[in-house]
Amino acid sequence: MAWGELFGLLVMLAALFGMSAVLARRAGVGSAAAPLAALALAELVLLASGLLGVLRPAGLALAALGLLGGGLEAALAKKKGAACPFAAALESPAAKLFWALALALAVGLWLLRPEFLNFDEYSFWGTAAKLTCENDALYTVCDTGLPWQMTELAALPLASYFFQLFGAFAPWRSIFAADLLMLAAVAAAVGCAKRARLACPLFLAGLSLPTLVTVAGHTALLNTAWLEFLGDLPAGMLFGGAAAFWLAVRDEGPAARWLTLPVLMLAANVKSNTFVLGLAAAGLVALDAVLFAPGGKRGAKGLAVRLGFGAACLAAPTAQYLLWNNYIAGLVRQNAAAGGMGDTASASLPAVVANGVKLLLGLPVESYFEARSDLFWQYGSAMTDAFWHRKVSVFGTGAAVAALTLAVFLAAVLLAPDKRARLRAALFAAGSGVCFAGYWLMLWLSYAFLLKDSTPESLASYPRYLASYYTGWLLLALAVLAVSCAAAKRPVFGRAAALAVGAVFAAALAVGTEPQFTLLGVGGGEYAAVRGEVAVAKAAKEAIEPGRKVFLIRQGDEGFSWFLFNQQLCPALVYGEGGATYGEPALVEGMAYGAPYTKEEFAALLEKEQVDLLLVSRVDDIFEESYADLFTDGLAAAKAGPALYEKGEAGWTPAASLAGEVTG
Repeated sequence: MAWGELFGLLVMLAALFGMSAVLARRAGVGSAAAPLAALALAELVLLASGLLGVLRPAGLALAALGLLGGGLEAALAKKKGAACPFAAALESPAAKLFWALALALAVGLWLLRPEFLNFDEYSFWGTAAKLTCENDALYTVCDTGLPWQMTELAALPLASYFFQLFGAFAPWRSIFAADLLMLAAVAAAVGCAKRARLACPLFLAGLSLPTLVTVAGHTALLNTAWLEFLGDLPAGMLFGGAAAFWLAVRDEGPAARWLTLPVLMLAANVKSNTFVLGLAAAGLVALDAVLFAPGGKRGAKGLAVRLGFGAACLAAPTAQYLLWNNYIAGLVRQNAAAGGMGDTASASLPAVVANGVKLLLGLPVESYFEARSDLFWQYGSAMTDAFWHRKVSVFGTGAAVAALTLAVFLAAVLLAPDKRARLRAALFAAGSGVCFAGYWLMLWLSYAFLLKDSTPESLASYPRYLASYYTGWLLLALAVLAVSCAAAKRPVFGRAAALAVGAVFAAALAVGTEPQFTLLGVGGGEYAAVRGEVAVAKAAKEAIEPGRKVFLIRQGDEGFSWFLFNQQLCPALVYGEGGATYGEPALVEGMAYGAPYTKEEFAALLEKEQVDLLLVSRVDDIFEESYADLFTDGLAAAKAGPALYEKGEAGWTPAASLAGEVTG
């Protein structure tokens, strides 16, 4: 069962544990927050080394430093007579839960071996991770097998690379990396509660968030909250986790506090359209640092230090984001100059923000935005209606999620031991509410001016986009509640609040989700169809000589399989319509993904693209009736199963049978 994959992952998990132990002992970071800091620092190192072209040496150095550092800390602790050499890294109950769940998750995913199931995992996320792993370089400089520049942010593919350093690429290890980021965010939030009787129920609540906020509407399909490699949920959880990290370390000393900066940079480097989440976390941290002096820093000098720290919190993620955008812009210009696709955006983000605000204020705007002003207001009305009436979680509508979040914040305010603590809790409640309004505006502008595959009636991917904020918002509320529970004047009230919140979230998970739609109810059968297609693609790759042009034929495809084959055959470029049903115009008329070509036009298309091989994954009666005469065997090999055809003088001739593999 590919023991090497599990062993390689466990080696890197041990290295991460070593880094966490060093941070806990030497930087004063709480043991529950240390894994998130270690992951953030590792991502920064990998990002810098990737830009410099030395990704693998940097990864090996991180592994060595983590293992050696952890071993040295254990030796020093043993020399001092400590009962447990890793006590510093396991001091908090939340830390113990984190590492236990990390091991369980590693073994569980290794046994299940999930594949990528989501369209976007093949069009970008999984492909970027695979390219980075197999080329030991940032995916941005790899031969992608796709006709456009892959320009999303790098944190998630680099997190995957960290756990793929030893052994061949495996999708389940990428999924583990995304899950570990979310687990680390939960641990940082719950680490604010120092005692097990508080940490355990709050940890359960935090673990349930990704499922509770995404399971709505799943009645027949697998809910992949913990089984996907997409940026939306990690971006949201890291938004809440970054602010929670600050709450966990603000009283631990300067070194621990300054480690908030790489955590904020990590939160802002997951998805381009959720960069605003990292900025929101930075703003909340900056406000708390300036208004409520950590470490007893008062007076003019203390104020200057706090203002400097607050400015650094805002500047760090912004600088990283701008530098990455400049780097990508340079690559896009190079690609365009070389004949590839350049920047195809209809408007720049700064122009969208400026003109959107002008529309809200009733001021004149540029012609592009004026022409879409009616659509802008239609989207605003549609989003408002969806907030009140569209179910987006087990808890119900967006309004219900917001009400629950504010209720958790209110409990934190009431439990706070003094006026200062109550004001701090209220600041996070009010500040995160304002940030939600900003995120709402960002989505509104995106729908109106940037997203092309959406209408006010459909609001494409609305639950997924909002899930990013809702998960992080709830996680932040749990962190603030954990602080109040730990400091409550009457501990019994703190314990009661933690148990009540844990019970509410557990009940929602039990009542609102069917077992087969949760992580615990997943079996291998959900992946049978995709595994069949992956097997066909891998077999085809072995039979295809480098440099030969391949054209994919898979009748009934809507794009998913086209991206899957591109990912598996990369760096070979798979030609075709990007997912289509080919046939004579009269036979595919009215099909959403029909590709109408006469026999002569189809032959001319293949000639124009200078195709060497046809990878025929699936044919149907339409294809046979339309093009069987172009094949020397009348498509007999293709009807028997997937097959490769090569160009011959008499027509397309069977080159290799892939019929031993199964497609879904």
